[in-house]
Amino acid sequence: MIERNLGNIERAVRLILGIAFGVWALMQPQLNGVEWLVIVIALALILNGIFSRCYVWYLFDVNTSKKAPSSTSIC
Repeated sequence: MIERNLGNIERAVRLILGIAFGVWALMQPQLNGVEWLVIVIALALILNGIFSRCYVWYLFDVNTSKKAPSSTSIC
């Protein structure tokens, strides 16, 4: 499994956008191909926000989470 690579702000934005896209798609009178695609994208955004991991960012070696400073000493 990949390490956490999303920061808190990005997680919140992804959650909000995922929920908004999902609600919009499910409120449509008919679910055709576009709405199903939006539902899949919304689900991916929501899961990214929950688990704080993005495989696209992993492929491009992008990390927006703040790393804790290591406590290793040289002594």
